[in-house]
Amino acid sequence: MIENSEPPQEPNTKETDVSDDSSSDKKRKLFVGLDLGTLESCVITKLSKPGSGEHQGTWIPSIVGYPEDGILAGILPGNSRMLHGEEALANSLHLRLVNPLSDGVVSDGDAAKSFLAYIREKIDPERKREVYCVIGIPAVADTEAKSRLQEAAKGAFEGILFIPEPFLAALGMRDENRLQDPEYTDPVSNSLFVDIGAGTTDFCIVQGYFPKQEDLLSIPFAGNEVDVLLDKGIREAYPEVDIPLSMSRSFKESYSYVGESESGVRVKVPIDGKPRKIEIGKQIGEACNSLLSEIFESLKVVIGKASPQSVFELLQNIILTGGGSRIRNIDQELQRLLVDDGYEDPDVTISSRENMPFVAIGALKVAKAAREDQWIQV
Repeated sequence: MIENSEPPQEPNTKETDVSDDSSSDKKRKLFVGLDLGTLESCVITKLSKPGSGEHQGTWIPSIVGYPEDGILAGILPGNSRMLHGEEALANSLHLRLVNPLSDGVVSDGDAAKSFLAYIREKIDPERKREVYCVIGIPAVADTEAKSRLQEAAKGAFEGILFIPEPFLAALGMRDENRLQDPEYTDPVSNSLFVDIGAGTTDFCIVQGYFPKQEDLLSIPFAGNEVDVLLDKGIREAYPEVDIPLSMSRSFKESYSYVGESESGVRVKVPIDGKPRKIEIGKQIGEACNSLLSEIFESLKVVIGKASPQSVFELLQNIILTGGGSRIRNIDQELQRLLVDDGYEDPDVTISSRENMPFVAIGALKVAKAAREDQWIQV
């Protein structure tokens, strides 16, 4: 069995202690929320108290590095046969780097298995706990994708659950302490979440219950595709420039925007080993606007699935989350496109201007609420 049809009940997070369960019969269990991303993952084992200002979660680049053939002893830390995350990136000159996931799902089974084992090592190095992990997955991940992830999780965790990422983002944003506040808008009540990741952009209608298949949509157009388009645009404008995709990605992360074309974005690139400044404002805008267009067209499809009695309120609560939500002006431009297309008073907001791990937070909330029979034993 890949997943249970009945979702876990929502946890009570009003308790003063929302860390590990302290009763004697549960001390051996460690509940974990995992946002397993194409480029970056976040793992959380403890929820901070609302308003504490504490940073939550550990961010880990989703990367596995294998030593290049013939590497000399002493070059890599501990002469390791495999490195992960930041350590792999720091030694990338001497490694073959592999992303375990592509478009949000497992693309390299061995690398994914190794990466999940590495996460287990970070959170429970002495293996003194039984680790139960809720993992966020793309909104419409199919049975094969879940099977591959379940296989990769064997040996890393004792139990797992798969939950759609945008639903987890809504649950992660939710402040249970404010539910009785008449001025508080509950993101789980009636909202449309758009989770813009690296491999996929996921859409989810969230209306107080676990989403049905018709409430979900996922498209394989997200941050990675923007990187590719930007790289192509730079090469077309400057044929003499030959830079790695990772450098184009860093330019996007620093200067991304949507809307009218802008200039004034000058970046330094090497040409024949010498530094040169090039102007890439137009190329960044074109690449990011392509993403905006894809999101807008897909958003219209999802809105069309909403029930007539909920759609007007739903339009008042469209929430963007994920790394792509930090593209400058994306909320304003998406709202403008909706207005221009005839939608009445839409309100598009961003979950947070900071890199908040809402998916992982929501995953941990689900993990703490799950019944024993709902876990997939691995």
